[in-house]
Amino acid sequence: MSTEEDKFKRSKRLLKDENAVKKQVKIAKEYGIPVDVPHKFAKRHSTNCGNPNCVMCGNPRKTFNELTQQEKRLFQDTETITDKHSNGLPPDNE
Repeated sequence: MSTEEDKFKRSKRLLKDENAVKKQVKIAKEYGIPVDVPHKFAKRHSTNCGNPNCVMCGNPRKTFNELTQQEKRLFQDTETITDKHSNGLPPDNE
């Protein structure tokens, strides 16, 4: 048996899904992507073509032969002292 709270949660979930679909359809129309079945954007973005060789959808390591931002941060020079205040000055050690 469903209660009023269950009905409210279900209607809220359905509204959230419909709003997400409307937003992706709007984005697709701005980019000139044809929209035949609008509900296909319920679980994926409209600008994602799914092609792994695409510049927007592909892996940056394979597409551009470079490291990602996380990998660049991981491999940066750890020998230099980066203990600085927000204004760029080193702290005063007393």
